[in-house]
Amino acid sequence: MLKKLFILIIIIINFILENPLSVEAITLNQRINEYPQWHHKISLPQTDQDLMFPSWLEGKWKASSILKAQIAPLAPKFKTPGFDQNEEYIDKEINFNVRYISTIQLPKQDNFLPSVINTKKIIIADRAFNGLSIAQAYMGIDNVQKVISNPNNSTEQITQFRSNNQLISTVIGRRQETVSDQEFITSEITRQFFRRPDSVYLNLVENTTKYKFINSILIEGEQISAVYLSPEDPDYFIALDKPVALYYYTLKLEKE
Repeated sequence: MLKKLFILIIIIINFILENPLSVEAITLNQRINEYPQWHHKISLPQTDQDLMFPSWLEGKWKASSILKAQIAPLAPKFKTPGFDQNEEYIDKEINFNVRYISTIQLPKQDNFLPSVINTKKIIIADRAFNGLSIAQAYMGIDNVQKVISNPNNSTEQITQFRSNNQLISTVIGRRQETVSDQEFITSEITRQFFRRPDSVYLNLVENTTKYKFINSILIEGEQISAVYLSPEDPDYFIALDKPVALYYYTLKLEKE
């Protein structure tokens, strides 16, 4: 009976996380400006529609990311695994390549209405390329074997590490916001499932990024990553929907 009750509680919690009843109607720009006063996970709509970036992001870029600050809001009571080790990255520039590609937005199939050919081009992130480039920059080329993105679903991605370790990432919410002709913000919440031969670890990660167009060969930005415990985590009730780790980065993209 207790086991069934626990399972029911987890189901209810998952429903609340993915279908929040109390939604703070804030813009992504406000979300960025409120850092580090992030007390709750942001509510983002579920969608399989990929993020669509402004035309000035199209192309291949040499990116540099610098971790400027990290916070463990629940310390010393709780810290995420590896939080202290991440201090070595503070003020350290990490370089990698990213690219944003032009594609055609395909219409959803409808069994009752004929499909309309859509020739409108959109700019999206090359998720497999970017994911591999970033992972290898932080973890080493030899430690990251490949990144596989589902070509039919932009919410699914698998990162394969050495020794049969895997990171399975599923985007459960995303949003984008155009602040001006020169400023653009994206936000995604991803469910991460770390699978090792002898263990598993789950969490939720919010990445909110603001891009600022400087000129045709330079874009600057800031990114905030927040880590939340998954309802399946034994420590979940310590934090509920409060972040257990916050990371603030500055970004620079130079056109190649």
